[in-house]
Amino acid sequence: MGKKRRIGLIMFLFVATALSLVAPASADSGIPVVLDLTNAGDAPVSLEGQWAFYWEDLLEPADFKTDVQDPSGFVHLPGAWNGYRLNGEPLPGQGYATYRLLVRMDPNRITSFKIPRILTAYRMWVDGQEVAAAGVVGRTFAESRPQYLTQQVFVKPGQEQTDIVIQVSNFHHRSGGILEHILAGPEDHIMSVTKTRLAYELFLFGSLMMMGIYHLVLFRYRKNERSLLYFALYCLMIGARTLLVGEIFLTQMFPFFSWEVAHKLQTLSYYGAVLILILFFRNVFPANIHGSVVKGSQWVVGLFAAVVLLTPARVFTRINPAFQVFTLLVSLYFLFILVQICRQKKPGALYIAFGYGFLIITVFHDMLFHSILMSDNRFLATLIRTGNLSSFGLLVFTVTHSFVLAMKYAHTFNENERITLDLMALNENLETLVEKRTEDLTASHQQIGMQKQALEKANRELELMSKKDGLTQVWNRRYFDEVLHHEWKRTMRFKQRLSLLFLDIDNFKDYNDQHGHQAGDRRLQQVAQTLQKQMKRSVDLVARYGGEEFVVLLTETDDHGTASMAETLRASVESLGVTVSVGVSSLVPSPQAEPEDLVFSADQAMYRAKRKGKNRVEHHMGLTGSSKQKP
Repeated sequence: MGKKRRIGLIMFLFVATALSLVAPASADSGIPVVLDLTNAGDAPVSLEGQWAFYWEDLLEPADFKTDVQDPSGFVHLPGAWNGYRLNGEPLPGQGYATYRLLVRMDPNRITSFKIPRILTAYRMWVDGQEVAAAGVVGRTFAESRPQYLTQQVFVKPGQEQTDIVIQVSNFHHRSGGILEHILAGPEDHIMSVTKTRLAYELFLFGSLMMMGIYHLVLFRYRKNERSLLYFALYCLMIGARTLLVGEIFLTQMFPFFSWEVAHKLQTLSYYGAVLILILFFRNVFPANIHGSVVKGSQWVVGLFAAVVLLTPARVFTRINPAFQVFTLLVSLYFLFILVQICRQKKPGALYIAFGYGFLIITVFHDMLFHSILMSDNRFLATLIRTGNLSSFGLLVFTVTHSFVLAMKYAHTFNENERITLDLMALNENLETLVEKRTEDLTASHQQIGMQKQALEKANRELELMSKKDGLTQVWNRRYFDEVLHHEWKRTMRFKQRLSLLFLDIDNFKDYNDQHGHQAGDRRLQQVAQTLQKQMKRSVDLVARYGGEEFVVLLTETDDHGTASMAETLRASVESLGVTVSVGVSSLVPSPQAEPEDLVFSADQAMYRAKRKGKNRVEHHMGLTGSSKQKP
């Protein structure tokens, strides 16, 4: 380890040790509880100082008028009550208490109060009148309901000395009490402070959202650069988190939004942003960041996120300090990597390092502002008085990263211009050669086109020939099998009827032996042409099944139509001076049957027609068809 690194580590340990030794304030300081606002002028004044503190008492202004109430002690606000000692014992985070402060105010002027988030429910009275509340104050977990709601109230006191009473209960968070400054002043100035803070946070929200969308659009056209996606998600996540901190604009718009859900979203956005930033740097500088760091970080973030999802805020807020330590270690690791990259003088590294350094400073600031150290130690509260600076730090980081992107794309554009000019010069020298080659290619393409057309025509003819019976010119058996299986599936899907006619020429062997094979071939052609002429629909199919056997496939034809077609075909063939025996099978296909069952049943019906005297139609599956004996 180098000398400078050892010195830095020693300084860090010294500062951490000093902060840990800062003792929490005592609950009994003896300072009078009176604050003079009459000479405050026009600027808003913080009600910072010693307040009377009544632990485990929910008192109202009327209680102080009827009886003298002795405070448990005096506490300094802002600050959590965690760690304050009563009777030698530190107070826990969960509980309830009453705060009281006497202030001198101008009774002739309206005074406004800006109330921050108070952990985690409160009621406030000024001069005996209840002016503000958030959530439900209770003495137990069941009686209370948390809510973060920043408010502005306007009061015109009836007398110079005014009594301010605030009830606070907390059973849902690790820390309880008033952790942020309550401001008082003229109404226009208080409203100006509120509007300024809201405008600032909404400006950050809009800027980060626009930058996130911008990088998402870039990623849409540059899918190989995943760093654009990670950076866009980081901007969108931190931008959305802006609505959950500071003025808490989300609850301003939706006052009854679940406190528990909002707290989970705020914490998860912080955890997720850390992981996305790690993935971003891993993608931008893959050679400098070890993969084990990314995998380990994924496990750590996943474990912490699971605790947030599965436990209430009063549980998972206790583990935030551990994750903040993890964030500190990861941030210092990446800062060390960026220093190395800057030494290597990689393009854009200096811009990224500057923006990241600014982001880290603001993140550490917010971590301290929301940390347990900040809640429990008055010393840190005097140093850090505002929060939610990390969004502005991210905006600066976004701008510097955009500079790097602009430099990168400008360099790419310049390179493209140079290459284009080189190609133009090369094209001028090759123009003559290209024209000649173009003419040759055009002639070649024309010849290839003609050959392609001839080949396509030949292929179509070959395909048709492969499906046609060479002798009869009706469809052959192979094509019939294809159509049968296709129609079987289709009619089964739509629950339609499918019919098959199986025709066999009677006594064809005797005819063939008597008149010769050439006469037999002509007879087969005549029968095929006669059958084809009777097909009135394009979906009906006639095919030569083999030898002197033909089949006719009918779709979406009822029993009567099938029987009528069978009889028509038998009679048409008979007019040629030859007869056929016809077997008919008709059914609605189902998963329990096969197409071969239809062929088999029609074939069996045809053989039954042969046995009954030929020149007739026989039906299968219980169909009743006509039959006609040869005269």
